[in-house]
Amino acid sequence: MFPVRYGIAEDEATGSAALILCAQLERPIDVRQGRGSRIQARPLGDGYVEVGGTSVLDEVREYDLR
Repeated sequence: MFPVRYGIAEDEATGSAALILCAQLERPIDVRQGRGSRIQARPLGDGYVEVGGTSVLDEVREYDLR
């Protein structure tokens, strides 16, 4: 869920999707997405998947959440 009314439509990197894909493929995957996101996932066995990655600071925003 993203706070669209504050200008955040979606997250550039989708780690939850990478987890599912890796588990179904049963092999390591390397996902490069958007302007600087990279997600790496690898199956560990017994249905478990390890996920990690890197991202790049694209911009800084200030929000008034009142």
